[in-house]
Amino acid sequence: MNEKEKEIFRSFHYRLVTSLRAEEIAPLLYAKGVISEARQRKLFSQDNIPNANKMALLLPTVSKRCSMSVFLDCLHEAGFPFLSQNMQKQLQISYMCSDVKRQHICNTSFTEAFAEKVKVKIHNAEARNIALDIQHWINRLLNAIHREDEQRSLSQLHQQADCCFILLDSIAVIQRTHSPPHHLWKSNVYHEMESLISKTTNPIVSRIRHHARYGVALYLGDQDQKAMEYLEAAMNDAKAFLFSGRDIGNCMFALVNYRLKRLANTNSHTEKIKTLNLIEESFHFFENEDGDIRQIWRLIYLDKKASCLLALEPTGRYIRNIEISKEDLKSARECLCEMDKQIEIMDKRRKIHFYHARARLAEEESKFCIAEGYLKEAYKLCVDGGYFSELQIVKEKLNGNNVLNDNTDFTMDGIEECSNPSQAFEERPCSKIEMTDSLTRNIVTTCISDISRKLNIERSSVKRKLSESE
Repeated sequence: MNEKEKEIFRSFHYRLVTSLRAEEIAPLLYAKGVISEARQRKLFSQDNIPNANKMALLLPTVSKRCSMSVFLDCLHEAGFPFLSQNMQKQLQISYMCSDVKRQHICNTSFTEAFAEKVKVKIHNAEARNIALDIQHWINRLLNAIHREDEQRSLSQLHQQADCCFILLDSIAVIQRTHSPPHHLWKSNVYHEMESLISKTTNPIVSRIRHHARYGVALYLGDQDQKAMEYLEAAMNDAKAFLFSGRDIGNCMFALVNYRLKRLANTNSHTEKIKTLNLIEESFHFFENEDGDIRQIWRLIYLDKKASCLLALEPTGRYIRNIEISKEDLKSARECLCEMDKQIEIMDKRRKIHFYHARARLAEEESKFCIAEGYLKEAYKLCVDGGYFSELQIVKEKLNGNNVLNDNTDFTMDGIEECSNPSQAFEERPCSKIEMTDSLTRNIVTTCISDISRKLNIERSSVKRKLSESE
């Protein structure tokens, strides 16, 4: 397959994994010389492996050794003509894209890449000090978006809305990681995100992300029923409308966090099994992503798997009165060993979770001095990164062991502990020059360049991409 065919193939990854039966498609692929007889026999002999796992292992071979036309023929012969037709249609649309359409796709993918980089900076504690700057740009973008007398193309409006949505999502993550969580759902951030959904490039993806983010905030605020409604709606829409495995896996991450929190309230073994099954399913959504993305998200879900096995809430607090079996400890140890080999690419927040899990495993093995050492490492990272919830829990554990005698209240520069976190992100007044500049067509360019400079995000790459889009 060429690169364009592989792109379409990846976009249909979830549908192929969940729709096809390995036992049905493998003989057709073998007959056309795509897979060997030995590979076919091996697939048939793996009765204990779920079909989705078999398909996830088979599809990379197909994309490397099979042309799109041959694969579509196999789909048709296997009884999936509608799927074959849909893939053929998407491929034709891809080849027939006009220059404008191609540029639009380029802009969208760049915006997504920028969002990913900002998110990494947030989880590595590098963005909290520019929270007010981010809110400042949100205000300017909202002013530009809602200004009706300015002459703008639809593409420019989409760019402004996409950028503003990303920044609002960033503020939501900063609030969740650096503020008391119980009142986050009252933050005006979610209302502003919702108001932009229809104006963004892809309203379906925007709505799903908003529902997932808001659902987590609701659950942290003990609004359980409403939280579940938003999270289930996000997950159902993701599976129904999204082609990208990463988008679905990203959305499922919110549901996994919800289930871990719910496990703490129910202490149910059944809930634990459901959560582990959901995590195992999530791994497969990143099989066809690029190496870095696949690796990072695998670490994220290994973190969640270890947390579930060791009965840890997302913040690291122990879940009491739930059994941790020897098999659980063995599986958790395997997860942590794999994570340990890649600790250099983990962000600070992921390392905190890693040390929490290491400490929990050491305690279960009665290695209390080692557990204390891991907690001290987590404490240093919490203080350095300003992670509110995680720090409170590490302090509780160390104080419980009479290790820590630090009674200093924890606050951060620019973000005070308060019952309404949105107060920490008050609007900053704009100067006259800034206000006139905010109405120009270059506002997105200036915004992204400014934030990239302050977060040290590959400024040369940002400028190059933005210049190409204008």
